Amino acid sequence: MRIIGLTGGIACGKTTVSRYISSCGIPVVDGDLLSRELTAPGSPVLLEIRDVFGVRYLNDNGSLNRRALGRLVFENAEARQRLDDIMAPHLMALTRARIEEHRRQGAPACVLDMPLLFEKGYDSLCDTVWTVWLPQREQLSRLMSRDGYTESEAMARILAVMSSDEKASRSDQVIDNSGSVQHTIDQVSALLNAVLNEDRKPAVPAPPPAYTQYPVRSDPAQPPSFETMERPRAARRSAPVRKVSWRMPAWLMALLISTAVLLILSVTAYSLMSGYLRRQAEQHAREQQWIDDHYPLPDDKIMALVTKYADEYNLEKPFVLSVILNESSFNPDAVSPVGAIGLMQLMPDTAEWIAEKLKVSGFAPARMYDPESNIRFGCWYLNYLSGLFSGNPVCVISAYHAGQGQVKIWLSDPSRSPDGLVLTLESLPDGPTRTYAERVMRDYGIYQQKYFTPDLPDLAGRCADPG
Repeated sequence: MRIIGLTGGIACGKTTVSRYISSCGIPVVDGDLLSRELTAPGSPVLLEIRDVFGVRYLNDNGSLNRRALGRLVFENAEARQRLDDIMAPHLMALTRARIEEHRRQGAPACVLDMPLLFEKGYDSLCDTVWTVWLPQREQLSRLMSRDGYTESEAMARILAVMSSDEKASRSDQVIDNSGSVQHTIDQVSALLNAVLNEDRKPAVPAPPPAYTQYPVRSDPAQPPSFETMERPRAARRSAPVRKVSWRMPAWLMALLISTAVLLILSVTAYSLMSGYLRRQAEQHAREQQWIDDHYPLPDDKIMALVTKYADEYNLEKPFVLSVILNESSFNPDAVSPVGAIGLMQLMPDTAEWIAEKLKVSGFAPARMYDPESNIRFGCWYLNYLSGLFSGNPVCVISAYHAGQGQVKIWLSDPSRSPDGLVLTLESLPDGPTRTYAERVMRDYGIYQQKYFTPDLPDLAGRCADPG
């Protein structure tokens, strides 16, 4: 029985693939269903969870409050580890038992559906691993639509586990779910057929037939191979019997064989390398297309304002663009759930304080819907934070998201900043600010490479000061 590992990132469509496989009569061992079975009301595992985490994580009917417990373990690494210590051995044992049950029943294949297949070592149980994949932007959109998360909440959950790209790189097969449902089903169907047909092949090649007949040739003019057959006696010309006057030396025979082996190895190596280089080129092309789709420049008006105020406040344009992309996706009318406004998502009280510093008279928060005022205020604030934190980009972007006071607290902690001056992405605590800072720094690098490198004068020219 072939064991197929099935995994994928959150909201990538793994459930759709799993349901289709099950409808084809292939048994599916679903990790989520096993977890629910282990934590059924009254089960020993649920009682252990209650003893460790408290009755507040149980519903009135005695069942597990999964949403509340999920929120706790997502925000608290220690709680997540304690829950894993309880669940992991039971889940692994039950998974092995279900696989063996299907094996005894004679199933030709069994699918192991596990979201954390690689993280928890379940791939060691599998003969092959398939990953359901989506581009991260589409994954984010589907998760927000499906579960009602804000963009920051959804991205935090995506980044909390192994990325879809990493899962795909570790897998034997990748199912691209970015197209239609039928396109996805067609891929899964082809993979299933390949696995099932593979099992039907004989394990040992059949021996050659034991006969010495001469094969019939459709083309009598085609000469036979002297390595595989002897010409029929009737086809020979009469010739006097001659003694062999020369025999190939053993060393020459060995040389010819060695040369043939080296030639075969060279051709094989070339074929493998060509295939590898082709796959690398295709992967690079997909990555470039994804970047082209998800990292456009804004319209000319906004780009001109970014150029103007980035230059005025001594900021790098790709850095400002990455902030705007993550704050509002270049939407001047964006308003966050907490009331931040406009392209750079400035809070009204922060904007009012900046207006006083810039001596802007008659200021009103609604002015932040104006792209020029918003970008001007946001760039001034980034410049102010840069001066406050000695230009350290992680400190600057963390303060933009979490506030100056919080960054100063982290700098005062020697375990996060030994010199009290610099923070790194790795030293930030897990949470929304770290997620935000990682995204801004990543997008900053992509914008810098794509539009502002010297070898792209035609694109960089669009980013020049229009005035």
